[in-house]
Amino acid sequence: MKEKRLALPALRALAADERDWAAVSRADLLWMFQQMILIRVFEEKLLELKDKNLVNGPVHTSVGQEAVAVGAAMAVRRQDKFCGTHRAHHQYLAKALCACAPAGFDPLRKGLTGEMRAHVLTLLKEVMGLADGCSGGRGGSMHLYNADVGVAGTNAIVGGGVPPATGVAWADKMRGNDAVTLSFFGDGAVYQGAVHEACNLASLWKAPIIYAIENNQYAVATSRREGCSAPRLCQIATAYGMPGFQVDGMDPVSVKLAVDHILADRANLPCVLEISTYRHYHHAGCTPGSAFGYRSKQEEAEWQARDPLAQFETRLRARGITAAQIERLRGQARDCVEAAAADVLKTEASGALAIREELWPTAASATHGLRDERLGELGPFVEAADVACPREIRYPDAIAEVTGRWLEQDPGVVVFGEEVANMGGGAYGATKGLAVKFPGRVRNTPITEAGFSGLACGAAMNGMHPVVELMFSSFGLVAADQLFNQIGQLGHIYGGHVSVPLVCRTRVAAGLGYGAQHSMDPVALFALFPGWRILVPTTPFDYIGLFNAAMKLKSPTLIVEHHAFYGEKGLVPDGPADHVVEIGKAAIRREGADVTVLAYGWSVRLAERAAAQLAGEGVSAEIVDLRTVDDATMDYECIGRSLRKTGALVTVEEAQRCNAIGPKLVRECEQRWFDHLDGPAVCVNAPDIPLPVSRALERHCLPGIEAVADAIRRAARRQA
Repeated sequence: MKEKRLALPALRALAADERDWAAVSRADLLWMFQQMILIRVFEEKLLELKDKNLVNGPVHTSVGQEAVAVGAAMAVRRQDKFCGTHRAHHQYLAKALCACAPAGFDPLRKGLTGEMRAHVLTLLKEVMGLADGCSGGRGGSMHLYNADVGVAGTNAIVGGGVPPATGVAWADKMRGNDAVTLSFFGDGAVYQGAVHEACNLASLWKAPIIYAIENNQYAVATSRREGCSAPRLCQIATAYGMPGFQVDGMDPVSVKLAVDHILADRANLPCVLEISTYRHYHHAGCTPGSAFGYRSKQEEAEWQARDPLAQFETRLRARGITAAQIERLRGQARDCVEAAAADVLKTEASGALAIREELWPTAASATHGLRDERLGELGPFVEAADVACPREIRYPDAIAEVTGRWLEQDPGVVVFGEEVANMGGGAYGATKGLAVKFPGRVRNTPITEAGFSGLACGAAMNGMHPVVELMFSSFGLVAADQLFNQIGQLGHIYGGHVSVPLVCRTRVAAGLGYGAQHSMDPVALFALFPGWRILVPTTPFDYIGLFNAAMKLKSPTLIVEHHAFYGEKGLVPDGPADHVVEIGKAAIRREGADVTVLAYGWSVRLAERAAAQLAGEGVSAEIVDLRTVDDATMDYECIGRSLRKTGALVTVEEAQRCNAIGPKLVRECEQRWFDHLDGPAVCVNAPDIPLPVSRALERHCLPGIEAVADAIRRAARRQA
């Protein structure tokens, strides 16, 4: 058998030599040192405040890692972006300080400017949870956002921020912006699947991003040697056809020159840059790791000898900077940090320090940024009965038509998912003709739900308007972190300072024999988490109208499509697909007097057919198509009107009872209208077992017309 070596992208180690050091200006050296000192003093102050119980939540310091952030920040421009992890004070401060420093800034001559001091104060306020923090006090130490200086979001989920960072970079490319994103993450994040999904997409779609692995040797207490089978973390670059680099992260000049080197040739992007460094303390707090036994005091001493501040001071002295000048830089840093602390603290009569009460966020601000609340402004709204609807179209054609209308009107709209540009319109025709008409904006993705969902999140945060297709609802579980921790929450976590305008479409395939892992009803799952609005259109008219409303929102929306609707047709208006149906407004599909039936999706059809059958028995059922099914937007006004009329309640879903909203709806209705209910409510659901493939068993599990009719009959007769 012949053996042939495969060509792989080269992995290169970068390092500054003495000529590089000599070429750095005196002012730049002083500015680097001033930043590192300021970051160190700031974090030491945080630890002091934490010990006095003045900081709520963890404080993950970067003591020992300051050179990484300072070197990188010195290499980029204000419009370039940093995304980071839970350990990112150093990156935030370095990016903010460099963003407002003029070229050749000399801190000995100029001192720290008022704008620089303001950034230090803003970060301190955020870590302490105060209203004027960069994320409104919501994010604390781990979730930092400041678009003005290019901090595009730090993230508490290990590896979770990498797909959104990739989306931020890709959006800049799509919008024609000359910007680069540095996505910082630690050695522990390298083993997260979402990181690899993002790297693959970045390489496929040529996102201008540097994946900066801040290798501080430990993921909490697990060493890199225990966690990684490869000798170099930057070797992950070779799997995705990217260049990989390695540099010493204890030296800011080497880091700066490494980033300069990469950016000098945009063909290097995307790439992986492994930056070797060390955190002097344990994962959080000020205790050394040796106290927990996972590293030795000797190892810590060896790395302490390479401390970036100590090494850099030696370099400065060799360049003629005096001890007095170095102490002056330290004094400026101490004065800045102490002034910031004094601005937020007061001394109580007992002598104890406390946070000034007027700086806390108000209770009224707690929901700001969670969802776009401008629902009433999305109209004018219409219903099918209000307008002429002479044109009959198929349900999937309505999806393609309204999606195409948005692609036509808004250059920021992009559509992606698995197979959306293949097979003449995706797996079920919902993107028919769009890939040809809008090349580059209707994109197939790899089978990588977490990757493309997270990329969509970052793109939405950076000016794009993604429409994401999850081919089957069950696949959303693969992307759960991106859907719920990221897309659903980041707008709120970052204090409402950024929006996530994103529509996610997904399919319920119950009844097709796909089995348990393809047939989930996602409504109750998404309803468990804050941030999402959930829409379930049952007609082509409603699909177009609700999709238009969702696309006008600045927060994420899930649209659920049942496969059975794809074979149906419905009437819509002539002309462009521009009409808007009101989010949060249910529709009465059948008037009735004896029992209220709450349903959504295909269950509406089951309820309608059961009600028609029961009419011959003298049972009058009112069918309420909920259409909007997240609890925050549910049309309880419509539900209440119906219940006050009928006095009886049935909920109908195909979902298993354990994964249903029916029991929650019953509880809510009993609390709101107990005095109007004449008998026990009835919930129709699938049994709590995974949906089988067997046709006979599948029919047994899914509620049919007879099961729905029996429930309505019993409720109408006030039977348990």
